[in-house]
Amino acid sequence: NTLPSRMVTHTWTSLFLHLVAAVVANALGYDEYQLIAERLTKGHGSIARIRRRLQRMGVLHMRYWICSTCVNQHASICGGYGSPPVAGTPAHE
Repeated sequence: NTLPSRMVTHTWTSLFLHLVAAVVANALGYDEYQLIAERLTKGHGSIARIRRRLQRMGVLHMRYWICSTCVNQHASICGGYGSPPVAGTPAHE
């Protein structure tokens, strides 16, 4: 098992396409993801070219921890705020 080398957060107001494009752009060493997002929308041939480039650069299997796919936010935040800290403990202060 290999730990991820990058941690990615997201915003619910962003498109999933932009999240994926940002990860791919990062792996390719780009500062921006717009070009990758455009290429991802052009179909299978363009995606295959991106994949081959990632493979040639040796980053195809780079691991990313992406909060929107790694954290079950429905289980952790949708049920409320959780129990309040116990009075008299440092967390309560």
